[in-house]
Amino acid sequence: MTAPRRAAAILTALLLLATSGCSTGGSSDGASSSSTTTSSAGSVPTTTGPLGSGPPPIVDALRVEVLSSQPDRVTGDDARVRVSPGPDHDITEVRLLLGDDDVTAQLHATNGKLEGVVRGFIEGNNTLTARAGTEEAVQRVRAWPLTGPVFSGPQLPLYGCTTEVLGLGPPTDDACSAPRRVTWRYVNAVGAIVDLPDGGAPADLATADIDGRAVPLYVRVERGTLDRSVYELASIASGPDDARLDDAWNGRFVARLGGDCGTTFGQGTGLVPADVDLLRRGYAVVTATSADAGPTCNDVLAAEVLSMAKERAIELLGVPRFTIGVGERGGAALAHLIVQDYPGILNGVVALDPLPDHLTTLSGVADCEALQRYFATTTGAKLSAAQRRAITGTADAACGRWSQGMFGALVPTEGCDPAVPEDRRYDATLRPNGIRCTVFDSLRNQLGTSEANTVWRTLDNEGLQYGLEAFNAGTITFDQFLDLNRSIGGWGSDGQPSADRAIAWYDGVGRAYETGRVSMGGGDQLAVPIIDIDRYDDSTGSLYDLRRAFALRDRLSKGRGTDAAPGMQIWVRAADDPRTATVHLDAVDAIDAWLTSLADDDEGGSMTQVLRRTRPADAVDQCLAKGEATPRRGLDVFDPDDGTCVADFPIGGDPRTAAGGPRSGHVLKCTLKAPDLLDYDADLTSEQFREIQQTFPTGVCDWFVPSAGQTTPAAPDRTYEDVTSPEQSA
Repeated sequence: MTAPRRAAAILTALLLLATSGCSTGGSSDGASSSSTTTSSAGSVPTTTGPLGSGPPPIVDALRVEVLSSQPDRVTGDDARVRVSPGPDHDITEVRLLLGDDDVTAQLHATNGKLEGVVRGFIEGNNTLTARAGTEEAVQRVRAWPLTGPVFSGPQLPLYGCTTEVLGLGPPTDDACSAPRRVTWRYVNAVGAIVDLPDGGAPADLATADIDGRAVPLYVRVERGTLDRSVYELASIASGPDDARLDDAWNGRFVARLGGDCGTTFGQGTGLVPADVDLLRRGYAVVTATSADAGPTCNDVLAAEVLSMAKERAIELLGVPRFTIGVGERGGAALAHLIVQDYPGILNGVVALDPLPDHLTTLSGVADCEALQRYFATTTGAKLSAAQRRAITGTADAACGRWSQGMFGALVPTEGCDPAVPEDRRYDATLRPNGIRCTVFDSLRNQLGTSEANTVWRTLDNEGLQYGLEAFNAGTITFDQFLDLNRSIGGWGSDGQPSADRAIAWYDGVGRAYETGRVSMGGGDQLAVPIIDIDRYDDSTGSLYDLRRAFALRDRLSKGRGTDAAPGMQIWVRAADDPRTATVHLDAVDAIDAWLTSLADDDEGGSMTQVLRRTRPADAVDQCLAKGEATPRRGLDVFDPDDGTCVADFPIGGDPRTAAGGPRSGHVLKCTLKAPDLLDYDADLTSEQFREIQQTFPTGVCDWFVPSAGQTTPAAPDRTYEDVTSPEQSA
């Protein structure tokens, strides 16, 4: 295939993303859809209907609202509630009942309304009734246990509790629960968060300018357990007293996410540390062990625990103007998927060394594992370094690093928490129904299971012509191309080497797209500001390379150019540049300014127009080369022909782009076609073409059409409450 035709194939595949799915929005699952009142979770509109739609208009009458969560997703026995009296009544006339109990005394007057944390909810259905004179407003509320689940579905077994390691003491139940603990610390003169001594203000207590006020930096750190996860909520105050929290909070939350990708069946120890510079800016910072992809690589669970942690933060501090997600590596993938699948939890995203999602990334990781095996064979070992680079599409060390670092997420016997008993762990012979520590098993509620209770997997390399671009470029010979594809094989159900190519279950592939496990521009992905930051070190073979950010852009823009998805911008910094250590703070500032402009904008138009109109000038695509004082900015800085950033920060590929696939990397299972002579730049003999046909008896990848099973996620904010999951037993 000629280079122009290959480029056309990639563009066609991307444009088909726009038409292969259903809608990009769906109706809300929230109880407010049938309530006589509306719920509010912030002042930035979020999509609960068609993409870009805002909340329904609020009727100017007596109403009661749940502020801390959706009314059908209250957790524990409390919630922040607001009662608005309407134009015909005064707040002194208002009474609020929880069931039959008068809870008006739990509210206080705020700007002509009553607001407060109401306690006394019971697990299950509850009714809030506001009365003023003869007028009445009712809000139905459903409350869930603090241990979850709320919408993530049946929980996996949990073996390793880490409450003691994280300072909460021993667990009090099988859900790894522990009592909430609050400690007061402070920021010292050198910018470190340290323990607060007894007595008066420390001599080295730092201050910060917040909204024009010099505020002493006392830090309130709350830890507890939610959804079987340890959470942390850090905020600053002008003194070590909860009553003084309002003095320093800037009215915004930051949610921190991290990790790589694992399934440990443990609680996890990864709490992203509170960022002192975010606290200095007045942000309240929330995180949780399940917001770390290391112990559980499940974005639905991460969304659930962050919604619960955010609920707790709203109960403590009040409703934020907006919440910015700051995710790193695997945590960036979680953030991208949460924006797509659970709109409203995050109103903007800063993603460091981002991945679009985990499943499509792991396809390339698996390819690298297979290629590493091939390169170790007698024939494969004869390939030069340049030939290997052309086949893998990556830097010299990349494929080895990728497979060593992440392939374990696909192997059931790797990565389990040490607390998982040996006699409960999977063994193909002794315990075929044992605990399997793979990413697919962490997503069993989303991907579904076979009649044999095996989770549908998405790993597939059927029809993939490894090294196709290298062969067409003349870098490898026909015989090398043929031997590579005849010999490479695939992976068995346990990630073990297989002589045969891997063929994914269509059920799993279809559900991966339909449930939103692949970033495809659904939910709020085209409606909120996103800055992807690549800390560039591609020459080292890092999995978190620059191409990942452009893969997501290609999916969101459908191949139509940078400003077709104006809400997503890409920043690049050299990983070894000292200034890169604080680039996320610049991005948070830019997202904050962008969200503020969005909230204040009243000019109307499509979400694309609004995002483009409100985008700060310093938020656009940019790179900062070492030795330069200011970034190069502009919508064309990454243009492949004349962009000013591409020479200093070239964009690489992976084994699938080297096999002719699109840079978007969205294809889990390619659609097959018969081999076509036009796909090859070399003049093949009839015998050579027959050998290709024999090597690929079921066909080769057709990059002109969407992935098998591909669709745009059609139902944001979905619940897996009705999923049935048979008990796992060893």
